[in-house]
Amino acid sequence: MNMLSNEKVNFKSLEENIFKEMMKLGREIIQEDLRMLDKLILDYRNKEIFVPKDFQPTTIKTKLGEIPIARRRYKMVINGENKWVYLLDELLEINDFGLYSQGIVEMVAREITKKSYRETAKTISEDTNNTISHTAVNILIDI
Repeated sequence: MNMLSNEKVNFKSLEENIFKEMMKLGREIIQEDLRMLDKLILDYRNKEIFVPKDFQPTTIKTKLGEIPIARRRYKMVINGENKWVYLLDELLEINDFGLYSQGIVEMVAREITKKSYRETAKTISEDTNNTISHTAVNILIDI
């Protein structure tokens, strides 16, 4: 446990520290699962259609916090034109609302009925350890 020596120890601080550690562990598990899924996609994709090109770094905002990932980008040719796709995004269905998890989108939808965009952004940011702006809240509720 990472408690500072001069930090007051009580049940609330214990609970908060454990909660943060569990969120961190959850993010690490998701990162590992995403790497495994990406490898499976690479191994089992239609190799004639999807040609792996490179990795593109990005961050997915989740209920557990921000999860940095490197998505594999594939090239495919349609009617003689190159198209770039992220098969991992398509598998996980994260294209519809950008790089926000469905859990975050649902939290925004729930909070916006009670609060302003700014207050919703603040609540979501604090509860999930993400940086979410009121503009992002506005975009997410329009989806």
